[in-house]
Amino acid sequence: MRYVLEGSVQRDQNHVRVNAQLIDGETDAHLWADRFEENVADLFKLQDQVVARLANALGYELVKAEANKGAKSTNPDGVDLTMRGWALLWQQPVKERYVSARDFFERALKLDPQNAEAMVGLAYARIGTGLYGWSTAQGDMPAAPMQGDMPAAQMEVLTNALAINPTFALGYYVKSLALFLEKQYSEAVEAGRAGTTVDPNSAFSFFAMGRAEWPLGRCEEAIEHIKQSFKLSPRDPLSGVWHMNMGLGELCRGRIDAAIKEIKRAIDEGYRPYLPYAFLAAASALSGNGAGAKTALGEARRLNPQLTIKWFEANTVNTPMILEGLRKAGLPDE
Repeated sequence: MRYVLEGSVQRDQNHVRVNAQLIDGETDAHLWADRFEENVADLFKLQDQVVARLANALGYELVKAEANKGAKSTNPDGVDLTMRGWALLWQQPVKERYVSARDFFERALKLDPQNAEAMVGLAYARIGTGLYGWSTAQGDMPAAPMQGDMPAAQMEVLTNALAINPTFALGYYVKSLALFLEKQYSEAVEAGRAGTTVDPNSAFSFFAMGRAEWPLGRCEEAIEHIKQSFKLSPRDPLSGVWHMNMGLGELCRGRIDAAIKEIKRAIDEGYRPYLPYAFLAAASALSGNGAGAKTALGEARRLNPQLTIKWFEANTVNTPMILEGLRKAGLPDE
């Protein structure tokens, strides 16, 4: 497969504008275009910023383009299947996408059991299935995560994947997520930091560090790391979850109104599993907005009918402040 990146540079006094577009070299089809604007005060810094943002944007777009081509194949190989799985995971999380992604990764691993990218993708999809309450012991009712979907169950897979491909930054991101959900926050920060070491432009690795900082009470560090993620990938397809965690960083430092604003933005950008609604309910209750808290909690429980304080404590990351807010909002203990 051959792709062509075309671009132009325009300067207006102290600003530089870079226009870029991605074209399929085989069909001449226009795949993607974007514009980057920065201050020209530091040309080397400007160059680094534009390259980083292009790298993140193109990373998603190339996976999506290759996945679309693979979908047309009557006999997809392991690379095609892996691309198709990741293309689904780079969209907003819904159960059907995660189920399909798991299937793609499992098929890829049957063709090549040493496919590190598919191993990481399958671990990520399994963790998400448990986190969002989509594990099913029977029927379609959300349940507590099944054993294979628990974060701890994925650690050996992730360790093996990173031994096969130690330069795969996404592997450290998913490892950080598993450690984060196991409440091993310091280790989760270090896993994210390892991702930035192998790829200094890895937006999701900076996010991984920020996500694990606020439960440690390192509120300012959490916010700064997530801000760096936005600098590197300002139009990231998963920026909704970044806004949610930015809100939790604001909640960490006691800025409840700012927290509510960020969590609402997460929802507005399409991140709509039960989690942001639960956090919004907690923050709204803490702010004294009982009606808003009730509405948000109702949506959280509609999306995850098993949601209780006990379920939330066992399956998600929280702090005493968040649990206090959920109780004020009316979430039952059991």
